[in-house]
Amino acid sequence: MVTEDRIVVGGLFRTVLTVNDGLKFKDGRTSKPKRLVIVGIDKTNKTCYGTVLVNTEMSPMAKVSPLFFATQYCLKQEYYPEYLDYDSYVDCGVLFAISFDTLKSGEYFGTLNSDDIEAIFDILETTKAISTKDKKRFNIRRR
Repeated sequence: MVTEDRIVVGGLFRTVLTVNDGLKFKDGRTSKPKRLVIVGIDKTNKTCYGTVLVNTEMSPMAKVSPLFFATQYCLKQEYYPEYLDYDSYVDCGVLFAISFDTLKSGEYFGTLNSDDIEAIFDILETTKAISTKDKKRFNIRRR
């Protein structure tokens, strides 16, 4: 069960996301269970600003764009054997805003280790794939 006290920066979740959450599907689907990492929280509006997706493979954009390739971060399965069945990729090239209600309907896995959280923020803070405006909106900045 997901409770608000588990919604923290670095938290790893799985929940069903839809086109309304900003996902785009090529196969006609309108929703899909996705793993995600929280990188920013607005407790007043009960929204996780700056959520990045965890994928089985690198984003297709990473295969054609060096800019997006640099936004992919590998989470090693060996560090998260209870959460991941294989190495997975955090896509730091796109940010999403996910409501607490959406997260509460999903599953909480735990919190990433500090090295992985720091590496994800290093990518988010330095990438040109995310506009300065969005970085400000999602409170992504150098610590």
